[in-house]
Amino acid sequence: MKKNLIIGAATGYKYEPMKYFFTSLKKINFDGDVAILVSDKIDEDTKNNLLAHGVILIYIKSSSISFSRKYAQSRLWKIHGLPHKLLFKLLNTGKNKLSKLSKYVKIFHLISGSRYCYYYDYLLANKNKYKFILTTDVRDVIFQADPFAALNDDVLHFYEQDDAIRNNSYTSYWLKHGFGKKALAAVIDKKSICSGTTIGSIDNMMDYLEKMIIVQAQITPGITGLGGFDQGVHNYMIYNNYFPGADVIKNPTGEVVTLENLDTVTLTDNQELVNQYNKVIPVVHLYDRYPDLKLKALL
Repeated sequence: MKKNLIIGAATGYKYEPMKYFFTSLKKINFDGDVAILVSDKIDEDTKNNLLAHGVILIYIKSSSISFSRKYAQSRLWKIHGLPHKLLFKLLNTGKNKLSKLSKYVKIFHLISGSRYCYYYDYLLANKNKYKFILTTDVRDVIFQADPFAALNDDVLHFYEQDDAIRNNSYTSYWLKHGFGKKALAAVIDKKSICSGTTIGSIDNMMDYLEKMIIVQAQITPGITGLGGFDQGVHNYMIYNNYFPGADVIKNPTGEVVTLENLDTVTLTDNQELVNQYNKVIPVVHLYDRYPDLKLKALL
């Protein structure tokens, strides 16, 4: 029987700031796999704690993480625009073009973008093991219930934020610098869609990751040292119909709440967040913005 998979990246974190991600999964008795990207120089305490939770560790070379960070901070992208355009044209050919573009993204994109390449590598090697996959942020995510419990056989779910793109300075910035002013103007009144959490069946998730890799490689000339460009790519592709069968889920009606404010959720006597339909929301993203929020998942 195929398992479900939760996969995320935690290359810059020690265990303590992200412990509730793992302890909350234990509380809901999650019986799938959890795989986390970590640096090959992960400290022993963090490594041992993750292994104690049964986490599959996917090691990323610290030298690769360091180079992409230094490159972004150097602002060399400003004078490398034309070389990057030529590189993309050269790499985007042949049967193994996805592999070449993935290596390219791993070199020049921060881990917030290159994580999709590593997710794809892991799934490609383990495709027959999994039915549904949740790609997720780690440090600011907790679980109240199994996010896969109500899913059908063939899904791809994206999760809206509360604000329109015009009111989300980060998504606007990423779209403008990645795709240009016209691309931003075309979607500016649509809801910003969070790239921090996405759920899909295995084939749909593989297709999503492939397209994330290719389009991120294509916009390399426009990236800057500010991380998060994956969300610009995420929104651009969704609103330009790259995934015609996907569902964009209104916040907080689905498996995930992106907790930008508390107006759309209710805290029950059982210390769980529920939506307007009085259903427990399985995944709570950005919970750490509310340090006074007493949730069962944090106890």
